[in-house]
Amino acid sequence: MRSGGPARSSWLEREEDLENELNRGALWAITYGDVMSYLMIFFLMMFAFTYSRGMQAQLSAMAIEGKFGGKAGIVVEEIFSKRGIQMIARIQVSDERIRLSFLEPVLFDEAKAELKESSTPHLAKLAEALKDIPNAVQIEGHTDNVPLGPHAEFHSNWELSAARAFSVLRFLIQIGIPPERLSALGYGEYMPVAPNNTPEGRSLNRRIEINILRRKA
Repeated sequence: MRSGGPARSSWLEREEDLENELNRGALWAITYGDVMSYLMIFFLMMFAFTYSRGMQAQLSAMAIEGKFGGKAGIVVEEIFSKRGIQMIARIQVSDERIRLSFLEPVLFDEAKAELKESSTPHLAKLAEALKDIPNAVQIEGHTDNVPLGPHAEFHSNWELSAARAFSVLRFLIQIGIPPERLSALGYGEYMPVAPNNTPEGRSLNRRIEINILRRKA
């Protein structure tokens, strides 16, 4: 007869019980890990949602109250800055509007009203930023006072400035900005920001201004 048979059987049973306990513990740990992962994802989603709602609330308050100064101005500047708009346009914030000034070489060739292909990525970034702001947008075209040549496409700087403003307007509509939010104006040479008696001054005057207007109470 073999000795220790019952003892060995008992030991094997205890080993099996221990293994089962360990397996159950491992399953519990896996389940616990899954639950914690789901909770983390849930709280991250809640944080993102809350942040988004908070940003929208700030923008809505800005639009309803018609104010761009203070915190509202900072929020809007951050929206443009994170898309690199400040690298291609001058941003000015006042109580009446946010003005983005694009000089001629960024958007157009000399005496032309067709958008340069290299300018469309910049305007696309601008359009994405404008989608976050519900206010009306006014596009202004401006030129220097140098007369166009006899063979130019446009008869006057006034017509050129208006055509450029409408080119930008059409592009923004194509990107997804609601047309009812947009308007376009051409001022020609009649609203200069610098003297036209120097090349530098004339360059500053050849510009497109995109104005995000305050909402009136």
